Amino acid sequence: MATYKLPPTLGLCLALAIVSSAFGAAPNLKDTDGDGIPDVAEALLGTDPLMADTDGDGIDDKLDPQPLQAANTIAQGGKPGGPAIAAAKVEDNFDSVTKKDVADHLEITIMNPAGADLTGLKVYFTIRDDKTLRTESYMRNLTAFKLNAGTSTVLHFDVGGSLDANAPTDRFRANPNSMLYRTANAKTLTIQIASAGYAPSSITTKKDAGTAEKAD
Repeated sequence: MATYKLPPTLGLCLALAIVSSAFGAAPNLKDTDGDGIPDVAEALLGTDPLMADTDGDGIDDKLDPQPLQAANTIAQGGKPGGPAIAAAKVEDNFDSVTKKDVADHLEITIMNPAGADLTGLKVYFTIRDDKTLRTESYMRNLTAFKLNAGTSTVLHFDVGGSLDANAPTDRFRANPNSMLYRTANAKTLTIQIASAGYAPSSITTKKDAGTAEKAD
């Protein structure tokens, strides 16, 4: 058995048992994000090998009894005029720079109707497999992101995005082991975005059944 202490989560215990059976006593298995879970076990669990806290709830995966079920910390009240979601999609994505199709990922078009710049955005989204009804939930606090007054932009969540939610970018990391990439079933995504003091904006979008990890 690899030399990792088991947390009180059955899924992780089973994943580590499978890894132990396959690799034997291997204390040096690669653990890229340093969360105490080897990368090969993260693939079995559905967690991200590059992010110690896959769902973004502030608890590292090894200590989190539900590492793919973040709670929504966005305040549900607030004044109007905050960031508004104009559109969202997860398939048939298109790169406006290269003029080519790109792999399926979450894109959220947001607008700022306010008379002032908006900062401190929070993004919460859930993924539901429409066949199995399994869900995953992710929380992202984009502390350095700024949406200028009267402008719009597109947020991207894909496997090549920034690992740091504090980075001043519009492209952030998506979990490559999530249901979005690992199953071909149809899925429903529900997204909510807000900035401090403003009421949140929400939208629901669909991903058709198709080939896993490839554009449909």
